Amino acid sequence: MVFKLKTSKETMIIFEQLSASVHLQPFALCKIAIALSLREPVDSLKFDTDNDGLELNRQTITGEYDELFKALIIQNANQALSDEVYFPKYLKAHIDRGARILLSEYKYSNNSFYQHLIQLDKGI
Repeated sequence: MVFKLKTSKETMIIFEQLSASVHLQPFALCKIAIALSLREPVDSLKFDTDNDGLELNRQTITGEYDELFKALIIQNANQALSDEVYFPKYLKAHIDRGARILLSEYKYSNNSFYQHLIQLDKGI
């Protein structure tokens, strides 16, 4: 069983930039990135990104909510996923896509990043 994954280099750069601005560590940014990615259809996930970024431990990313993350990713994929496919393949893909979405939302937030994140799903 795999317990670590490596993000893409692009994700590492995004997390470094956001961490310096909003003062959140990569493990927290991962959770937000996954949540944002899960709002998008699975067919736009990219599984062929590089592995030249941050090395993250499964426990650090999902913690005690690993089963919840797995259930949400299975629901998004609309298919059964073995543990070996869920982690690292799907989780990494969601982190990498979510990091790009997170950076976009940060740029759009006009210096009120946290308020912007809270408001994302209001009115849906």
